[in-house]
Amino acid sequence: MRRPTLVRSIVLTAATALVVAGCGGGASTTSSKDPKAAFSAGLSGLSKTDALTVTLKLETTADALIGFSKEDKSGGALDPTVAKEIATAEVVFETKTLNGKNLDELKPGDTNATAARFEIKDNGNTYAELRARDNTLFMQADVKGALGLFQKANVYTELQARAGTMPPFVKALVDGKWVSLDLNVLKSLAGQLGAGAAASPNPAVAQKLVAALKGVLQHDVTVTRVGADDQGDHLRLTAQSRAFVTDLVAAVAGAIPGGELILSKFKATDVPDHSIVVDAWISDGALAKLSLDIAQFAPADQVKPGDKLPVVLTFDRSGDDISAPSGAVKVDLSQLGGLLGGLGG
Repeated sequence: MRRPTLVRSIVLTAATALVVAGCGGGASTTSSKDPKAAFSAGLSGLSKTDALTVTLKLETTADALIGFSKEDKSGGALDPTVAKEIATAEVVFETKTLNGKNLDELKPGDTNATAARFEIKDNGNTYAELRARDNTLFMQADVKGALGLFQKANVYTELQARAGTMPPFVKALVDGKWVSLDLNVLKSLAGQLGAGAAASPNPAVAQKLVAALKGVLQHDVTVTRVGADDQGDHLRLTAQSRAFVTDLVAAVAGAIPGGELILSKFKATDVPDHSIVVDAWISDGALAKLSLDIAQFAPADQVKPGDKLPVVLTFDRSGDDISAPSGAVKVDLSQLGGLLGGLGG
């Protein structure tokens, strides 16, 4: 399987699902609804809570990943240690209101009413985490541990030595400590440079994007009911890849600031035109799981019959408190010039 295709599929699935998770509305049951209405209601049900945690992971094994890499004629087989880490890795996104309201009760002016957390972890270890609240972005990374995962631990000593000559916030980040960035300062700097930057997420932008995505769902996606199992009401979504991705990109470009510029070089003709299948489960009136088998994107000569590589998104309508870490080292934007000079030297 071509690895760039795998990466693009994961990113597209994650980005789309995380955004539509903020949809408004709701329902207590979906089994009696039309399948497409059931899926739409399941999306809406995700915002009937003050916290939402979305987890992205592969539903596979290290052996399966090694097998796929051997079938890929363009590269060598994955190292068993790396394959194991990839198979168990998770990306977690959590959003939580700070005023106790449900997510769907937020108003466009409530720019400081939510906190968000993004985490990359594996086997219980956190390798990178971002937290955003009160117009401040907090960042922490286990640089040494992450390099060790990919058998580059020897690079860490050199990296530490170079960080010692850089601004304090760089050294803190390399040492695994929390650093913080005042988003109001970043917004002011962006304004001076003639660019726009929001100090915090704007619910109005999210609502506009959700509406656009619902239009794509209504126009491009067919939904059928598979049945019910222990994970909930099982639905299957089908779309033609080129039409779906073209309309999805247009929706995103028109709904987010700078979207048209970011996606201006996208060419729909570069997208292979074939059917895409995504499985979804609705439980207790809300979307509980999405599963995309990305083996369906691979050329026929690069997969064996029965090969599957599901990318899974799970949705939990709860979450931990997202606190501001104590002792975070502040990022001094005035030192960026010296930082760039240090990197270049």
